[in-house]
Amino acid sequence: MNKQKQLKDVASIPSDQLEDWGNVPVPISETISTLRGLKISTNPDGSEAGLWESSPGTWVRQILDSEISTFIKGKAIFTPDDGEPINIEAGDVVYFPANSTGVWEIIETTRKSYLTYKS
Repeated sequence: MNKQKQLKDVASIPSDQLEDWGNVPVPISETISTLRGLKISTNPDGSEAGLWESSPGTWVRQILDSEISTFIKGKAIFTPDDGEPINIEAGDVVYFPANSTGVWEIIETTRKSYLTYKS
């Protein structure tokens, strides 16, 4: 049975209350970002919904599923391999099509809610 799930005031959840997801797999700066988060829902096809946080650093995006994200706090720049940089701040919604490759530059610790899905 599916149940509704709710996280309250996600911008105020202390980082140390999120699960430690380790360092980013492909850092490209001296400062290595660490990831934290909470998975709210996972599905048999690998799609998932949750809360994601990254500390500052620059690294290569590894998620190849389609994704829609609402940014809750922080500042970042995502530069797609085939496009112009996208400046991201709290309050922004960004859609990443399947196979969106590129580079994340996390300027301030960034938190987002996300949904990944198979196209």
